[in-house]
Amino acid sequence: MKPLIFFFIFGLSAYTCYTQDTLVDSKGLIFPARITAVDSNFITYASPDTLIKEQIIIPRSTIIFIKYENGKTEQLYVSDTLITKEGLFITCKVLEIDASTLTYFTFRDKFTNPSVMMKSNLLLIKLHDGTNEIADQLSGMSDADYQNLGITDAKMYYKANAGLLVGEVFCGLTSLYFAPIVAATIMCYVPPNPNQINNSANPNDALLNSTPAYKAGFLSEAKKKKRRAATTAYFSGLGTFVAGVFLLVAFYF
Repeated sequence: MKPLIFFFIFGLSAYTCYTQDTLVDSKGLIFPARITAVDSNFITYASPDTLIKEQIIIPRSTIIFIKYENGKTEQLYVSDTLITKEGLFITCKVLEIDASTLTYFTFRDKFTNPSVMMKSNLLLIKLHDGTNEIADQLSGMSDADYQNLGITDAKMYYKANAGLLVGEVFCGLTSLYFAPIVAATIMCYVPPNPNQINNSANPNDALLNSTPAYKAGFLSEAKKKKRRAATTAYFSGLGTFVAGVFLLVAFYF
């Protein structure tokens, strides 16, 4: 019986040691705690060491992430985004940016120390407050880098003209005739107008007028997006037309 009691006490002690909350502060420091209270302004916690009874109160604004002992997590920051030259998007909290490196925190099911990345490996740093930085601009981006940046921005900021989409739907609805099919095909394959691709929401919009490689990348992706959008609009109209024919046949026959 005594060995069982011993193992029970030992197991309870081990469980107490490992069931704790975890806090990450604004500098990326990860530390264990026993959280006793959280409100909109402050976090109150004690040391995981049960012999220390002192309660510590810190401003909530100094903490960026909480993981509770029950596994629940709470992200207290608005995410920033890093775009690498390989086209990888990293959602994270940027902690520090200096002349050549960037330090960031990210949580993927487990805690790791803040990561450091060379700015030369990045295309763009998109901060949560709306500011953006072309990370490698000072050290000289190549034409290929600018082209990749143009492709990335087109995926996010290029929108097919609404009039084009309405026209494609109309052509699909009237595909009983040959002319609408020809018109839909022509509208689909005409490249986007280079003078109508600017978007004030695009943080790199000025590059369309100053950097040919960026503009070429943007237009190549915009062409693909336009074709996909036009094709979808046409077949939605065609589908409506076919469904209408089936309903008429079913109703009258």
